[in-house]
Amino acid sequence: MSSVAAATKPAGKYPLWMVILLIAVSASAFIDRVIVATLGPAIKADLEITDGQFGLLSGLAFALLYTSAGIPIARLADRGNRVRLLAIATSIWSLMTALSGAAATYVQLLLLRIGVGVGEAAASPCTVSLVGDTFPRSKRASALATIAMGSSLGSLIGGYGGGWLGENLGWREAFIIVGLPGFILSALLFFTLKEPPRGMFEENRRNSADAPSFRAVLAQIASRRGFLHMMIACGLCSFVNFGVLTFLPIYLGRAFTMSMTEAGLLFGLVSSFSNATGTLLGGFGSDWAAKRDERWYAWLPALCLLLALPIYAFGLLQNDWRVAMPIITVGAVLAFTFFAPTFAATQNMMEPRTRASASAVLIFFQNVVGAGLGPLFVGMMSDFLAARFYGGDAYTTVCSGASVTADPECAQAASLGIQYAMVACVFFLLWGSFHYFMASRTLKKDLV
Repeated sequence: MSSVAAATKPAGKYPLWMVILLIAVSASAFIDRVIVATLGPAIKADLEITDGQFGLLSGLAFALLYTSAGIPIARLADRGNRVRLLAIATSIWSLMTALSGAAATYVQLLLLRIGVGVGEAAASPCTVSLVGDTFPRSKRASALATIAMGSSLGSLIGGYGGGWLGENLGWREAFIIVGLPGFILSALLFFTLKEPPRGMFEENRRNSADAPSFRAVLAQIASRRGFLHMMIACGLCSFVNFGVLTFLPIYLGRAFTMSMTEAGLLFGLVSSFSNATGTLLGGFGSDWAAKRDERWYAWLPALCLLLALPIYAFGLLQNDWRVAMPIITVGAVLAFTFFAPTFAATQNMMEPRTRASASAVLIFFQNVVGAGLGPLFVGMMSDFLAARFYGGDAYTTVCSGASVTADPECAQAASLGIQYAMVACVFFLLWGSFHYFMASRTLKKDLV
């Protein structure tokens, strides 16, 4: 580390406070994101929409604006004050979530979810860039893994809390209640965080020139094959995780006749535990192994995905939830190991003033493929398979609204449809593992 970097290294407990607030940001964003999955049964019944329409609502509609806005917002983060940008964004997604409770139609709710995506677009680029200028290279994966615990906390709160609120107060009231605390968090960000110097831990880059053009950032990414392979793999991992977990509450309600609160609790426990454990395993495990060989940033997730596929699929095929849930959790833990090593390795491939933009490109692909197409794939596949199990096109007219659960034949077809759609989704992990192994071939020479 240069003498300048050492002299300006954040002192005392401030880095810890920053991490705590960024954990809270991650939790807030994830609560607002996953509560749609938890409230899915009530929303579907009230608005009378299909699994495919719900997949669009919970996936692609959110992801398209989330990712499209992410790139220009990341350019702002590379040029301007990341703390203020993050505070404003937190207020926006909290407002859009609260307003979702006033949606009277499917289209209105769809548009408001797009608004949530626009607000949350700033969260990851700002967070990743702030971490890159607050922690040295050898600790970034661990720091990102710790901050990602917020998404696990958000999954638990959004799962159980959202399910309880939806069942006891209504899905509209649930949106309002979970949206309001974000305004307090926004104030804490604005008044207590400091903007760190750029490139603090890079030799001769602390006061580097202005951020290069976006075309230059894309050229730098394109020149690093490891980045490209990890970007594809990251998208495929998210495709599976979002595709399966978004529909888990609906699956639990159909297959095991659980209430919204029960399904929400299990969803929250599975998603939060798997996200937290998998992210920590991937972050601290890859940082530890990379001290011996930095290719472990790719090898670790590649191996974990190969193990996750059969475990995940086997769990989803069980007929007893007490057997299925522990197995699904183990599979999900392994499938979540990708996050920290991917973002740490790709950040270590980029210059300081390109990191927010590079992370936005990575997040764009991750969320269009993962958060966008994953739930849409599972939803449309569920509708297709349910119609086949029911016996034809009559499924879409006979099994709509409340009859999906009230009619025994409809309920059976819907349950099998969502079950096998989720199993089909899991097989994309094999493709992701392949790209991580390919990334390992050039990873060493791609690092800055």
